[in-house]
Amino acid sequence: MAVDSERVQIADGASAHLEVAAAIERLDRTRPQILAEFSPPGLRAAQVDPVSVLDGYRALGLRARATAGGLPSDPGELVLALDAAGIDSVTLSLEFVDRTPSAAERRLSAARRLGRTSARRFPRAEPRSSSYDATHRALVSSLIGEQGWQPIFAAGERLPAGLGAGFDERVVEYPWLFSRGLRGRVLDAGSVLNHRHLVEALLPAVAELTIVTLAPEPVAFTGLGVSYLYADLRALPLREDWFDEVVCLSTLEHVGMDNSGYGASETRSADPGAEAAQALRELLRVVRPGGRVHFSVPFGRREDHGWFRQFDRADVDALLGGAGVGRHEEAVFRHSRRGWRRCAAGRAAGARYNAGPGRARDGAVAARAVYCATVFA
Repeated sequence: MAVDSERVQIADGASAHLEVAAAIERLDRTRPQILAEFSPPGLRAAQVDPVSVLDGYRALGLRARATAGGLPSDPGELVLALDAAGIDSVTLSLEFVDRTPSAAERRLSAARRLGRTSARRFPRAEPRSSSYDATHRALVSSLIGEQGWQPIFAAGERLPAGLGAGFDERVVEYPWLFSRGLRGRVLDAGSVLNHRHLVEALLPAVAELTIVTLAPEPVAFTGLGVSYLYADLRALPLREDWFDEVVCLSTLEHVGMDNSGYGASETRSADPGAEAAQALRELLRVVRPGGRVHFSVPFGRREDHGWFRQFDRADVDALLGGAGVGRHEEAVFRHSRRGWRRCAAGRAAGARYNAGPGRARDGAVAARAVYCATVFA
């Protein structure tokens, strides 16, 4: 990496992102022009995902733009365009998104400045597009990786205005989960962690990760040491008291419902609530005494969408009671035009799920509220 007072030139595409990450604090002080060679074939040969590299730049507060004309600036589209055109390598200009705040912004509280910074770095994009997916990944990577966010989620503090506006509930579920301090043997019941940016962030902190789901996923991370098991959560072929932590985000709402889209052949249960409670009992069975089960469900008004259901307060209480849950901690997050905020359960009682194909007028992409709980075994 060649450095002068105005320009940083990084030639090795396979390690450029690591060099930038290591030097980011020094570079942020001087704000030089950063040029990085970006070679998707070279990165793949080094077993590095090119899109993850671009997501990583965004999580560091950098916007990557190809210096060659005619190429898209969106990370989700750039790799596709390079592959389609047969271009092996391109030079990227990495620009800092977070410029020096104005005098008025410097007078804001640290939390409000953090929220404004997040909104600038991760602007909303059209749902179900490659741009949305790339921005979503980068936003989540920032929330679970930057030290400033974890204490906010861990302590139950108020989230800054603007956080995750226009994005789905995963942008609060994942940082809430990571703030719980997962450790030891971890079971992901439902495969919600089966994404590279999450797996790579979690594995250094835990002893092992096992993912259980109904059918094989399109992508698996066995090369990183992740184990996979295909089974029904209501009857897990696992020994008792084995795992230290069990994760089950946005999964219990599907238990007992029409799961043909996930490869299940059995028909919908007459009592999905009882089936969900049975699944939670199984999760508690396989976690050791003193271990924890972390789960979340879409929350607000009771709604039945065929392949999943939204829980109201009575449904949550029935789930906890049916599984014999004793001590637990809960957190509720609700989306509005001002982003995702923590709230009391009663304040989210009227939340409706946006099941439409696009973003609603208030910015909601899917759930407008989510209930998260940690259950102590």
